[in-house]
This record gives sequence, C-alpha cells and structure tokens, in this order.
Amino acid sequence: MTLTPHPSPTPYSVPAIQNWFQDLQPSHIIASCTAGLITAIIGVIRAISYAALIFSGSLAVHLDLGIGMAILSSAVISVVVTFTSSLPGMIATPLAAPTAVLSILAAGLAQDLIGQVPPQTVALTVIAAIALGSLCTGAFLWLLGQFKLARTVQFIPYPVIGGFMAGTGWLLIRGAFEVITDESLKFATVLDICRGTCLAQWLTGLVIGTALLVISKQFKHYLAMPLSLLAAIGLFYGVLLWQGVSIGEARSAGWLLGTFKADHLWHPLSLGDLSQVQWGAIAAHWDSIALLMFVSLLSLVLTNNGIELSVGKDLDLDQELKSIGLANFLAGLSSSMAGNQALPSTLLVYKMGASYRLVGLVKALCCLGVLLAGSAFLPFLPKPILGSLLVYLGLNLLFQWLYESRSQFSTFDYGIILVTMGVINYFGFLEGILTGFVLVLLEFLSRYSQLTVVQDSPAAVNPTADPAANPATIDAASPALTLDPHACGVLPIHLQGFLFFGNANSLLTQVRALTQPPSPPLPGNSPNPDYRYLMLDFAQVHGLDASAVLSFQRIMQFAYQKNLGVIYTNVAPPLQTQLMRGQALSQQDNRCHLFPSVQAGLAWCQAQGS
Repeated sequence: MTLTPHPSPTPYSVPAIQNWFQDLQPSHIIASCTAGLITAIIGVIRAISYAALIFSGSLAVHLDLGIGMAILSSAVISVVVTFTSSLPGMIATPLAAPTAVLSILAAGLAQDLIGQVPPQTVALTVIAAIALGSLCTGAFLWLLGQFKLARTVQFIPYPVIGGFMAGTGWLLIRGAFEVITDESLKFATVLDICRGTCLAQWLTGLVIGTALLVISKQFKHYLAMPLSLLAAIGLFYGVLLWQGVSIGEARSAGWLLGTFKADHLWHPLSLGDLSQVQWGAIAAHWDSIALLMFVSLLSLVLTNNGIELSVGKDLDLDQELKSIGLANFLAGLSSSMAGNQALPSTLLVYKMGASYRLVGLVKALCCLGVLLAGSAFLPFLPKPILGSLLVYLGLNLLFQWLYESRSQFSTFDYGIILVTMGVINYFGFLEGILTGFVLVLLEFLSRYSQLTVVQDSPAAVNPTADPAANPATIDAASPALTLDPHACGVLPIHLQGFLFFGNANSLLTQVRALTQPPSPPLPGNSPNPDYRYLMLDFAQVHGLDASAVLSFQRIMQFAYQKNLGVIYTNVAPPLQTQLMRGQALSQQDNRCHLFPSVQAGLAWCQAQGS
C-alpha cells in the first residue's frame, strides 16, 4: 500500500469555511470593519482618480460613467478575491499600471471616433472596450492558474521590470496633468499651457502629491494616507473660504469637477447598448487589450512577490491567478475595469492586525454604499486633489526605480531602465518592453561570450559536488576530520553556470522545495534534517545578472523567515560586488556569512553547534 501526502487545503475546503466563523469573533469583527473602512476610503479615492485618468480630455463629460465603473470594479474584485485568495486579508482593487494602459486604449478610441459618431456611442464603445479587456484578462489569468503555469511566467528581466514601472510612473504624472488642467502635457505646448489658472492648478496638485510622497515615507501609520487626503480637501476649502471664492466660482474656474446629469453611478451595458458599440474600432486596438493582459500578469507577479516578502507567508501563485482571473471576468460581465491584488492595502491590513477574509467583504460593502449614494458628492471633489493622488503614485514609482534602486543595478542595467522608460513614454508600452528585452539579451550575450570555454574538472573546482558521497574535509591546518554537511545542520546547494533571468526564478523555487520536508514522510524516507544554515556554493558559477541577484535577495529573506542562516562560499570578487549591490549579501548581517571555501564554511558551522 502506498501512502500519498494530503493536499494542502484550498480556499474552498472546510478549513477555509471554518476560518470564516473565526473571523466572526467580536475582536476580529471590530478589526475587520476598521481595516475594511480605511481600505475602502483609499480605494474609492483611488478609483475616482483612475476614472479621471481614463475619462480625461474629450471623454471628461462621461466621467460619472468611469467613476461608477471604477468603484464597482473595486467592490466586485474585492468580494471574489476575499473568498478565493490563498491569503486571508488579501485586498484587491484596480491598479495604476493596468489603468495607464486603459487610459491609452480610451484615448485611442476617442481619437478615432469623436466627430464620426454621436458622443454617447463613443462612451459606450469605450466602456465596452474596457469590459472586453477585463473579460480577456480574466480568462487569460485564470487559464494560467488552472494549468499551473504561475512559476513559468516569472521570466521577465529585472531591469525591464524597473523600466516598465518607471515608465508607468511618468505616464501617471502626465495623466495627472490632464486630469487637473484638462490639457495634454506636451513639450511643444508646455509653456503655453502653464500660465495663469492652469499653472496654479497644476502646481497645487504637484505640491500636494509631493507632500503625500514625503508623508508616506516618513510616517508608516495606516491612517497617514487617508488623513492626509482628507486634510488636503479641508485645506483646499479653507483657502477658498479665506479668499472669498464661492463653490460656483471655483467650479467655473476649473478647480472642481463639473456637474453630472445622472443620479446613479453604475451604468451597465444593455443588449441595446451592445448594438451601438463600434466593434471595428475596438478590434483596431487589439494590441492595447493584449498589453492589458500582459501588464496585469506582470502586476500580479510583482505584487504577490512583494506580499510574500513583506508578510512572511508563501502564496499559492496558481491559486492567486485563478482568483484574480475569476474576479476580472466577473468585473467584465458587470461592465467594469480590470484589477489586481494590491500590495499597499494588503500590507496595511496586516499592519493593523486584521488579516481576516471579512476585511475584503467590508471594503466591498463600503464601495457599494458609495455607488448607492449616487453622484451628488462628485461636483464637490477638487480636481487638484484627484490629480495629486496620481502625482503621488507616479512620483512613488519614479522614486523607487530611479533613486532607491540606483545602487542595486550596474551602470548598464540602470541604463536599460532609463531607455525602457523613455521608449514607453515616447512610443508605447510594447515598444518599450521589447526594447528592454533586446538590451538585456545583448548584455547577456556580451557577458556570456567573455566566459572561458576551458575550465578545471568539477572535482578539482568543487570537491563537495556530492556531499553525501564525498563529504567535505577541513584543510591541512585543521585536524583530520571528515565533515558531513547535514550533521553540521547545513543544507548545501551547489550552483553552476551563468545565472540569469531565464533560470533565476527556478532557483528560488528549488530552494523552497529543498527546505520543505515531506508532509507526512513517505514510507522509506526520513524527514529532512533539522537545518540551521543554507549554504550557497558559487564554485562553478560563471556570472550573474540583475534578475539572479534579486532571486538571491529573496532566497536570503526566505531563509530568514525559516530561521536559517545563509552561508556563501567560493564567491568570486566581482560576484560579491553584484550581490552586495543588490542587498543579497551583507557582511554586517550576523545571519549572513561569506567564506572562501566549502570546507571553511562547514568548519565554522560545526564550531557554532559545538
């Protein structure tokens, strides 16, 4: 008789249902309602800003449709992810990068159709295109998760990701300018635009957005952001009162949103509406919908990796793909926009100690309450405040990828980020990402061609290639003693070849697998030893790229979560420099150590255990 391990519980299993009853304890309900309310406030304000980004310029007259779409999307996606995510307390909402793609799609459709068809038809076509994008994105992500392709899609080079995120940041700032001033930010017309009231409005949004960035860096309290936004709104109206400017005058001058005809915000597409949609125009922008699918996948991978590292829990990435895939598909059916798991809001929930599934449900109910309240509050929203949130999001991405990460990249890799960002903003996302890939491949070929094709025999280079069959021994200056890595509490991992974006993620996956004992142990197999150290031997490693360095950083953080020390051995000086630059090796950290050989590392580990 053969025993097999029991599968891990899925979000649909009995343990997950039991967790819902645990969430209904009084202390959990209070924490969940507080966290859900705060994330809803942030989510609604962001949704309105995202809607203003998509429905800007000539589409601004239909902003109420966009606001209803964005808020409904936040509610629908929150409910689905709450019930299906592998992580309790996961928060999902529309994100900046996919929204930037949707703004490009909407602007392209508006440019093609305005003047050719009635304005109402233009609006219906844009809504249909956004809903179709959600349907396609949802089906795409769900199929990836269903066929368990999560780990195989994490091959995007790190510098390309950096360029993509920095490019998104600059697009958000450009979009913020249009939201605030109703004018497109172009180099040729910037001097004409930035005069009088237009300049004052833009500077107001820029100052508030910069202040939000500074506050977010200086104050980590979960109330810092919502209170700052509310304070900014209060300050805005305080200045109006001080200057003696009425609400009507402020609206006429372009400081407030215009009035809206409809009382309710949600306008789902009906069968009659579908007959008016210009499907040919949507088909002409198929590349934007394909880009939305790719960008949503990239955002999911980045977000979930960040959540894993921040909360110290491993996520089932295949389940997360199916979860957000189903959420986006239902969002498309409800005529709303695509969304994704949100790193900042999820971390906020965990900082508040409210990591319960009830949080997402409370957030969704609050969003639905805003929809039921109608559009009466919209004309009182200051445009510079809405734009300032986009400025904050854009500046945050630029600060992270152009300033904070500068020391982590080589000069060439940092140049790839700058070039990718520039191409994205001048030509488009697809062109920028392809340019980044080409530059990374050229770098890989250049570095790989410089490697020698003649090397010593593996046994001479690494006498511990098989620690079980050939135990390491201490050098001649030490007592004649045979050391077994496992007896020293060491899990040895011998690396080889050139580590680059193509195999970097598989390295992390293998390390995770090696540190997991069979549960329960299979007959004839003993449980994994009680490891205290993870040893990474670089004796046969020829080179690294930025993506591999990132994987080692994640391996180090993963090891710390498992209470494992990290031992580096046989690391050549150039590789040491790369690892230190990428914060994957720190000689000031007493949990991370560097030794010139496997023997020296094992001897030190044995001494620590004696």
